[in-house]
Amino acid sequence: MTDEVTFLRWRRLHRGSSWLLAILALVHSALTFRLGVGWAPEAVWFLGTGLGLLLLALLNLAHVGLGPCPQPTAVAVRYVNWLFVAFGVAAVVAVPEPQASLVLAALVGQALAGTRTPPALPDGRLEPDGRRGGRSFSA
Repeated sequence: MTDEVTFLRWRRLHRGSSWLLAILALVHSALTFRLGVGWAPEAVWFLGTGLGLLLLALLNLAHVGLGPCPQPTAVAVRYVNWLFVAFGVAAVVAVPEPQASLVLAALVGQALAGTRTPPALPDGRLEPDGRRGGRSFSA
């Protein structure tokens, strides 16, 4: 398997994990008002967690969703992904529910794939078709 094919597979996993996390975050945030606790501290924390997860998912999609990201913030996104994995592990320990495990799985997929999808392809190109820049909807 070539480096480019490997890169594209990791990028697909990264995008898929990020979309899964975004959907879970939206559902999580929407459920805030179905808890029946009103606007209490628990609701604020619940909504804040959902919004934080949504922000992380959108940040990852912005960096790798359409093509390799040459921005210097790509490295910071990788570190933040692993920080959220640690948060996800703590959440699963504190709330051993299936949905917490699903969020953790999305976080781990996003962090692993984000580590394996560098800002450019192994040979330095920014796009699989040989272009140096721009965005592509391929893979």
